[in-house]
Amino acid sequence: MKKLKLFCVLVCSLFVFSCEEKISQEDLNSYKSIMDIRLGHLGNAIIIQGRLLDAFNLRNDRADEDHFKEAEELVKGNLELFGRPDELKKLSIPSSGKLRKIHSSLIEASELLIQASNALEDNAWLGGSVSYAERNLEIARVNFQTAIKEIYAIEDDKEIKPAIEPQEYEVGEKPERFDFKK
Repeated sequence: MKKLKLFCVLVCSLFVFSCEEKISQEDLNSYKSIMDIRLGHLGNAIIIQGRLLDAFNLRNDRADEDHFKEAEELVKGNLELFGRPDELKKLSIPSSGKLRKIHSSLIEASELLIQASNALEDNAWLGGSVSYAERNLEIARVNFQTAIKEIYAIEDDKEIKPAIEPQEYEVGEKPERFDFKK
């Protein structure tokens, strides 16, 4: 009798967890209708922010030029079109637990990009470190790619690269690959 009860509990648990993991096509379509264009703007912001950080790392002495400022404005504009985090939290999205988790990770990606933009604007142009902005961008990228893969049911057997933690260097210290005296 105990084995039968244990078996029933196990089967019910598996059923509950399997139901929790699936998102109905109707919920996905509803979510896509709300977020599809917004997701494009978030993707654009991630790409532009990445290129902006790359450009800064190559030539930070030109960071006050117009094209850097224009790129910053493009990131901010795309994030505004994606939606402010407080607006996104109020959206009426389907009640699927997994979909809500995905939505929360996209909101987090937006918040991280806002913080990255602010860090870049406040610190980098004044000679500070951009590692905080790079870290936030990496986490936002992973959140975004994971959500897109799930929402659009992309089954390409490719893994999403984990967030890379940028290495911190002391003042005057050079990464090994830039040490040409060897």
